[in-house]
Amino acid sequence: MFIFFNALIRPYTFFSIDLTIYNLPLPGNERKPKESYSLSNCTWYRERSCCTRTEVTSTFLGMPHIATSSEDCLNHMNYMMCYFCSPDQYKWFKGGKLHICKSFCDDIFSHCKDAEYDGKSIGSTYSSGSEFCKAQFFQVADSDCFEYDEKLFGSASLHQTYFHVVVVLLIVNMIDYFTWT
Repeated sequence: MFIFFNALIRPYTFFSIDLTIYNLPLPGNERKPKESYSLSNCTWYRERSCCTRTEVTSTFLGMPHIATSSEDCLNHMNYMMCYFCSPDQYKWFKGGKLHICKSFCDDIFSHCKDAEYDGKSIGSTYSSGSEFCKAQFFQVADSDCFEYDEKLFGSASLHQTYFHVVVVLLIVNMIDYFTWT
């Protein structure tokens, strides 16, 4: 049997063709993480991403609008929908399905049960976080699963804040430069 696995390649991702069902994990079949600084969302994966800007844009354009005033809800939902950009997919994307942690699903439900889409609240449509995640065609698991990383998500906000500060400073310096010349 031919076995192909290299810790640097991480062969099983959302955009790979999973030939392991045929015992054929062939080289060149995998998508490797790379820099993708043009991501318009999922920005915390910019330095090591398994997705492109086009893929992210297409995914988020196809999502229903969620009406909520909770930043925690939006952050959890956004993080969940960015799973396909993660360079760690080989750990929890198996058999063509996202294996999402039950605790993450429960957190989403807790933060978003009052959020509305299509005129209904998530809490009135689903009875639990697990039910919500299963309705998204995710496999709910207790281990080896995709989980919310508050530290990582917080760093994304810092990247965006840092970017905005840099842009403001550049504009101020340009104005200052042109007013003196």
